Amino acid sequence: MFSGDLWDFGQLCLGMDAGPEITICQELVKYDAGAVVVTEEIGSRGMQFSDSFRPNDPQTFRTVFISDPTDRSNQLKAFLAEYPRYMKIGKILGDSEAVARWEEKYSKPASITGATSAISCVRRGLPIFSVIVNYITQQLVVSCAAGNRVLNLPWERPELVDLKYVRAKGTIATFPDIETENGNMQSFVTFLGDVGKVGYGENFRDSNLISRKNAKKFLHYGVPGGPSRILYLSSLQPRRTPIGFILANGEKIGEWIHWLSFVRFAKSHTDDSQPALMLYEIFQDRPWTKEGVLMSTPPNYSVFREYSGRMYIDTSWLLRMPNPSQLRSTLIIAPHDNRWVARSSSQSGFRQLVF
Repeated sequence: MFSGDLWDFGQLCLGMDAGPEITICQELVKYDAGAVVVTEEIGSRGMQFSDSFRPNDPQTFRTVFISDPTDRSNQLKAFLAEYPRYMKIGKILGDSEAVARWEEKYSKPASITGATSAISCVRRGLPIFSVIVNYITQQLVVSCAAGNRVLNLPWERPELVDLKYVRAKGTIATFPDIETENGNMQSFVTFLGDVGKVGYGENFRDSNLISRKNAKKFLHYGVPGGPSRILYLSSLQPRRTPIGFILANGEKIGEWIHWLSFVRFAKSHTDDSQPALMLYEIFQDRPWTKEGVLMSTPPNYSVFREYSGRMYIDTSWLLRMPNPSQLRSTLIIAPHDNRWVARSSSQSGFRQLVF
């Protein structure tokens, strides 16, 4: 997806229906013909396999790619519509003036709030990597066992970009402790809905995480993107406004699956034996539904399953859904030293997920 002309790819991202998803599926099949690809428009592509959940058996537990080809697409369309039609998208995106205009309309910093494309890989029930491309800033973010990096994309030589290049040229993305930054542990970012998006306010309210008064006081941003939301907890977020936690508010898997690699691989910058982030799964006694799907799931209905003392993503269960991209969850991620999140989650009986 990095090898095409930026103008053509930009037009593709704004195309109708499943155009971007089809392209991504075609490219991933070239990489791994046996993989299953999950996208919002297509659902899942690839043969289904055994119902049994045996993460150590490669014969019955295949690789799954989950993609959100264009996140914040409505904002991106509106943003580009402000420019003359004769201008090529490649001349707009990445320009410093365009970045400033985006931040004025859709919040700062653009390295977090920009429209993105994301792909994540789950293998044998574990998050293996996540890749996020920011259209506005022309940056690539990679999270995997080799670390977390942010790279300014060399669009003039896209063939250079591989993991070795990212590690050599990219900047390390750290995830600071909230106490070190003297931040408020209750400051947060989540999606509370915009025009036509019902159900999110109700799901947030009934999660009982934070009072209405405090929610209004500590909400940093209420209409963020999905994949890049994890970066609010990273060194890309200005240190004058550190964020205490992010929340997936009953949102689809394509919004939050990309966070899990960061949870698994990010290490505290003060102690590399300590995970930098902690993750809890939130559920309610009487959960809300959207499009017939639970917005928060108790353990018995969760895609996260414990197996031999470890937590896994049960992709065999996920892929039995008619459209796996419709799976929803309510998840909270915070710096490992956020005592307020740890205490509140434990008191409510929410499960901590450790891969």
